[in-house]
This record gives sequence, structure tokens and C-alpha cells, in this order.
Amino acid sequence: MRKIFIIFAIVCQFQSVHAEGLRDFLKSCAWGTLGGAAAGVVSLAMEDKPSESWNNVAKGASLGLYAGVAYGLVKMNQEPKMQQAPDFAIIPHFEEGKIEGIKITKTILDF
Repeated sequence: MRKIFIIFAIVCQFQSVHAEGLRDFLKSCAWGTLGGAAAGVVSLAMEDKPSESWNNVAKGASLGLYAGVAYGLVKMNQEPKMQQAPDFAIIPHFEEGKIEGIKITKTILDF
């Protein structure tokens, strides 16, 4: 009886781990950094001496990284969807037992 209890306690301690969340988090950090660096490069056009203002790119990348980290943390800690809607669907429209047309849906952005 004692062995069964120990085995049951060990088995119940493990939780499933999803690497999908970490990958999405790292992708959001990378995209945030790239977007911030791009904003820093664009800001060089507004400077009097752009060759002396390359630190704008680093500042933009840093701020973009912070934004990516914040977005990634929010995305990682959301409740997972129980049923994922299809990205693309063709749905027939019936009226009085006859097909009247079709409805086509496509997911572009999912928040």
C-alpha cells in the first residue's frame, strides 16, 4: 500500500509543459526588437546630424524589446483556447433545404 501511495504521489507531481508558449514569447521579443530598431532608423531622418545619432537605433531596439517582452508575457499567460477556429473555412448556406450560397472566412489576425 505504501509503494502504491509513493508511486501515485510521484506521478501526480508532473505537469505537462508546452514549448509553444516559450517559442511565441521569444518570437514576440525578436519582432519587438526589430520593430523598435526600425523605428530608430526612421527617427534618423528627423535628426540634424544623423551620422552622430545612431544611438537612436539602440534606444528604439531597447524599447521594442521591452514592448515585445510585455506582449509575450501577456500572450503566454492567457488561457488557452479550448477549440481553435479554422484559419480558412467554406460554409454552405442552406435555405429551405437548398443551397443558396456559401460563406468564406479567413482569419488574418488573431489576438
